[in-house]
Amino acid sequence: MFAKSKIVTAVVALVAVHLLVHALRRQSRPKVVRPADERVVILGASTLDGLGANFLQQYLERGTRRIMIVGRRQEALEEVRRAMLEATKGKRAPDAEVLVVAAQLTQSRDVIALREKIMRVWGGLDTLHVVFGVTSILPILGLANVDPCDVNANGSATNALHPTQEGLDSIGATVDQSNEGNLKGTAIVLAALIPVLQTTSKHPAVIAIGSVAGLIPAPTRAVYCATKSSQHFLVRSMDLECESQAGTIVPGTNQRRARVRFLLVAPGPIRNSFVAKYAVDANTGPRDNRDKALEVSYVVRKTLSRVDACQWGMMVLPHYVFVASLLAQLDTTRALTGRAAHRLYHY
Repeated sequence: MFAKSKIVTAVVALVAVHLLVHALRRQSRPKVVRPADERVVILGASTLDGLGANFLQQYLERGTRRIMIVGRRQEALEEVRRAMLEATKGKRAPDAEVLVVAAQLTQSRDVIALREKIMRVWGGLDTLHVVFGVTSILPILGLANVDPCDVNANGSATNALHPTQEGLDSIGATVDQSNEGNLKGTAIVLAALIPVLQTTSKHPAVIAIGSVAGLIPAPTRAVYCATKSSQHFLVRSMDLECESQAGTIVPGTNQRRARVRFLLVAPGPIRNSFVAKYAVDANTGPRDNRDKALEVSYVVRKTLSRVDACQWGMMVLPHYVFVASLLAQLDTTRALTGRAAHRLYHY
């Protein structure tokens, strides 16, 4: 028990030092990239109660005039655009423009067309939000309809022990869909748009929405945790790659590439329809306890505050979950986080 107490104290001290360093290094990005001049692309803004729509609303309210929202469904994007323009009437710049682009962000042809449109209409990009993604809410054996806790894709209890070939194929399909939406899409859009950010912005930034599921393992979320963890490492590794690329000569010019800054946001459960609408393996909605879920506007407000202050790296919400993610790695304390996960996901 004494050893656990020492570990927790050390972790809390580490977090305190981290926050202090951020406070001492506080800067102001809006002094370099004025909101009125900022060019913002939000990838994933098709639902009215989603993060993408709220990013749009808060950007409009802060005076940003050039915003592009991107998603698969044109009609849904148009609905979000109309609703957010109506919600910000009298608060936004009179010449604010919200462009709508329908694109499948896992398809290279669509992403190249998106890049060409950004260059054609704006000549560059300052801020990129990667918000899109999918989730998975069934245990691995449940995907094959042999879960002994009776959390199965078909919604029924089972007497079977072994997954059938069909069941294993179902697991494979879920993994493929999740990788497609959470990892492949992120890799493609970042590869396509990072050179634009490096060469057209004074202070380029990428904000990627990850999840605490990429930090802490959870029952019924095995596939989701795996793909979000992969996305986290992709984003963090590309951050390091951009650090090396900063200052290199742009081919055919004397210009040097700017340093692209990254903020990875890892929120806990959010109070919206994401799980119900974007689960690739079930249509039952969330099984977890949403009583203390984060509000969408809170997550967006905290994110923009971090970007404005040039506080890059990773932000975990709520903040105490960062401590839990560290404790989950240690053999002496991971049982505590495991019990909390079982309670949260009712499994």
